[in-house]
Amino acid sequence: MASPPPSLADELKSLRIDRGPARRSLPRWVPVAAAIALAAVLALIGWRALGGRLFAPEVDTATVALITPAQGAQLLVATGYVVPQRKANISPRIGGRVAKIFVEDGTVVKAGQVIAVLEDADYRAQVAQARADLKAAQARETRAQVDLQDAQRQYNREQILQANGVSTPAALDTASARLGTAKATLAAAEADVAAGRARVEVARVNLDNCYVRAPFSGRITQKLTDIGEIVFGFTSAGNAGNGGIASLADFDSLRVEADVSESQVAKLAIGTPAEIVLDAFPDRRYRGKVAEVRPRVDRAKATVTVKVAFVDEPKDVLPDMGSKVTFLTRQLDEAAQKSPPTPAVAPDAVVDRGETKAVFVVQQNETVKSVPVITGPALGNLVTLREGPPPGTRVVRSPPPQLKDGMRIKEKQ
Repeated sequence: MASPPPSLADELKSLRIDRGPARRSLPRWVPVAAAIALAAVLALIGWRALGGRLFAPEVDTATVALITPAQGAQLLVATGYVVPQRKANISPRIGGRVAKIFVEDGTVVKAGQVIAVLEDADYRAQVAQARADLKAAQARETRAQVDLQDAQRQYNREQILQANGVSTPAALDTASARLGTAKATLAAAEADVAAGRARVEVARVNLDNCYVRAPFSGRITQKLTDIGEIVFGFTSAGNAGNGGIASLADFDSLRVEADVSESQVAKLAIGTPAEIVLDAFPDRRYRGKVAEVRPRVDRAKATVTVKVAFVDEPKDVLPDMGSKVTFLTRQLDEAAQKSPPTPAVAPDAVVDRGETKAVFVVQQNETVKSVPVITGPALGNLVTLREGPPPGTRVVRSPPPQLKDGMRIKEKQ
């Protein structure tokens, strides 16, 4: 059964406003206070996170370095290579097959020492033949001398007989002709003997050339052939290791040839002291001095080659080793040369703290920490540190007066 439609009274009742007691709400100032507190907290967090960076002092920094006495007296630096001033590719004067070889790479040899022998049977036979020919020529010379003596006696006798009138002019002419022939024969025999001696000398020299000798004292840097191989004489030498018996270098003539910029070469002169550090031995330092400034400029590189001689014994130094040369303003003694590297820092990084000194060390979080130091003598434009932070530590240069431990800093670009 359908419900009756609502009456007009019911509809008006549904539109009536409820005037009952209102619910209690928060005071109006509470949300405002909460917003202000939240803003203050956010501001504090932001200040702690960004305030130090936005208002951090901007400073220069430097690094504690390891420095040697040579670096303290540094004039300029150049790179180069070790080069022997006397070197040669040894080759025989004649071609032949190698019968013996007495050297290996690194062998030390003296001037004139035999380093290889070629097969010499043919040359020994030539010497024997030349000596036999010489003996035959000497025998003919002796016979010619005897003939000359006999012809001279016959001529003298005919002169006496002619003077006494017991001989004919024809007999004297015959004796004179025989004497002239004997003299000519003797001269020819003497020439044959001289030629025979020359042939013997040539054969002996050729035989001696089978013995390959060191032209000067030094060390074999490379053996270029072996027993049984054929060499082609002196024309194969000097081809940068192609041909010949071996390469020889005089290690007493080792020098560093460094390329110096033509704009800097005017700072150098003969005798300018230097320190040599080889790439092969970075922990060794050799004293050197300028021995020669080559009077030629490499236009492609705009450099001048400067030859630096070793003052100290170049022990274990080999040709073609790479090197760094530090030219110095003054000569270092042996003690200073051998002294170990010393930590050093820029003088303006050290601040006075009454009776002590300190530096501001830059931490990983870009804050600074004061570290006490004990300084030593100056080396160049740096001051050494007897005690202090280790090498590689970053420190603040010319720290501002307001800089304190824990403060954040910003490095200048």
